[in-house]
Amino acid sequence: MINSNPIKLRRQAASFIQIPLGMESQVAKFLAGDDAAAESIVSPSIVSPSTNKDAWIALREKLRGEQNLVIVFGSEILGADVSNLVKFGSAIAGTKLVCLADYANSRGAADMGLYPDLLPGYHPTSGSSEFHQEWGEVPQAVGLDLQGMVEAGKAGKLKAFYVVGSNPVGRLNIDPFTFSKSFVVVQDMFLTETAVMADVVLPAANAYEKSGTFTNTCGDLQLVKKAGEVTGTKADFEMIVRMADAMGFDVRKLVPFGEGVRAGTKADMGQSRGAQSGEADRHAVWLEAQGLEPKMSPFEPTAILDEIQRLVPGYDVSRMNLLAGNSQHTSLANVGPGVQHNAQSIAPAKDNLFSSGTLGRYSRALKSVVESHEVKAAEVAAD
Repeated sequence: MINSNPIKLRRQAASFIQIPLGMESQVAKFLAGDDAAAESIVSPSIVSPSTNKDAWIALREKLRGEQNLVIVFGSEILGADVSNLVKFGSAIAGTKLVCLADYANSRGAADMGLYPDLLPGYHPTSGSSEFHQEWGEVPQAVGLDLQGMVEAGKAGKLKAFYVVGSNPVGRLNIDPFTFSKSFVVVQDMFLTETAVMADVVLPAANAYEKSGTFTNTCGDLQLVKKAGEVTGTKADFEMIVRMADAMGFDVRKLVPFGEGVRAGTKADMGQSRGAQSGEADRHAVWLEAQGLEPKMSPFEPTAILDEIQRLVPGYDVSRMNLLAGNSQHTSLANVGPGVQHNAQSIAPAKDNLFSSGTLGRYSRALKSVVESHEVKAAEVAAD
């Protein structure tokens, strides 16, 4: 284990090397073959094997002799540093790299195209892909990242600012007056600093008040089933669909119909007992009598899962196993080439994981973890 702090995981580590704060980039360069980088990560002020350059070289050679190595790295490794780790790992048989994400579904959001310049599956907005064929018109120009939105807001060119499950004003210390000339909509669980300055606030359901899926850091896909209904909130997906409907989009296109590749998953429109308990499905009988075919509602999360499994590379997994409660591993095979993004636009959650107001705000236990950590940090600084 290599870290700038003596974290608890060192107790299970076969070897722990403590490095000066901010030197993670130099470690990646050294592992990739840059021996000169070892000079900057050797610190006489830290009592550990890092004080010896020979120890670093010995560690690198030992790792090169391993097989099926798993390299786990956090947000300290960004941009070109990731390329250096990949270069190092590529020379070792069976190596896997795991990029730790802050939230449970960060990997899923990335896979689904939550980037200003990428479609789901990391395909570029320009060119030709299954999404261009399925969706028809896809904007060729890339969108704005957060920094671009801030600059557009300051210039008065950002007509609307729609924030879903994020708190940029509170977490990133963005001046709220930046968006004073924009129409601001915030869709969130709590009245965050960003929501306070919004023109419209849409109360969103939490993870256990809605159904859907999430993909963890290693690419394992799991179903999330709604545990309860709360009056006054709606799932993020339903709110976005209703917004699209109000803006003129034909939301019926969200549920494919017909046969062949565009055929969607059929459902019973919400009937909950039916044949399972020996009763006649009167709703389905009525639909058939009227010459109608039972279809999913555009608000049904399984409808979007159907589209994901048809179109997103690596997500064509067993629906039966998912419904049985098992996780299914997705693959990055056949995804687009992706692009390298500005490392400065990545803002790790750090200690704000549970206290920023986007995941939790009223749990004393969770908040006490952060508070006690901050107190200890202050004591260390004082010493």
